[in-house]
Amino acid sequence: MSLFSKVRRTEIMNPVSGWLKVVACSPPPDIAGEVTLFPKCDIDGVIIAERVAPTAVHFSGRDVPKSKWPHPGMMLPVVVDLADPRHYRIEWEKVPRGQQAAENLAARLRTQKQDEQRIDETDHPDFPRVWREAPDGETSPELLNGLTAQQTELALAGAAAAVGLEPTIARVLTADEVRPSSAPGGTWDITVRVTHPNGGVDWDAVTRMSFSSSERRLKRTAAGTTLPVLVDPDNHRRIIVDVSSLS
Repeated sequence: MSLFSKVRRTEIMNPVSGWLKVVACSPPPDIAGEVTLFPKCDIDGVIIAERVAPTAVHFSGRDVPKSKWPHPGMMLPVVVDLADPRHYRIEWEKVPRGQQAAENLAARLRTQKQDEQRIDETDHPDFPRVWREAPDGETSPELLNGLTAQQTELALAGAAAAVGLEPTIARVLTADEVRPSSAPGGTWDITVRVTHPNGGVDWDAVTRMSFSSSERRLKRTAAGTTLPVLVDPDNHRRIIVDVSSLS
């Protein structure tokens, strides 16, 4: 942390990894054509981490790399004090630069696609990874998890904001099998405790998911498992597991 930072250095006694969701941020430096040596960065955001209540925080500092300048909606990796989430440290060294971020994402998506294809061809050659029951196909007007099939596809393709969804995490409470199901791993209603993406009150919700193998189902539905989800804070019925972010 540089001498120019306005954030007081505090010792993090009980560290836990998490995220700082950027809600508002200073505009990028040099935007007006004037070069600023040590630009000030002000961030208003929400700390999100396991076992930590969502907490609104404000960051102000002059040690933010220009090449990693944040923007609203961005998720910054942080280390948080479990006892007091107002004590945190942004891990700027883990924030990729623009070109690096694009290359990392492209490589990750290529690897993920290759792995999924290999597993599907080995275990269940006739079944896709993300299973869709026939009634929930693209031509169906019915809603699944509060979303149309088109909205679901858009959200999972990276356009969640366009359909009113925001990223957050949810902890699995219970899972109940739905019958009948033609999916090899079955179709399950998963009850989860959703962490409010903007620091509000958490809520319980149910999301339905089908699995192409029992192994995947067991990994995702065990009580206590943390899942990346896309949710609508104003309509708790609209929730899907963000399969593109599953590890």
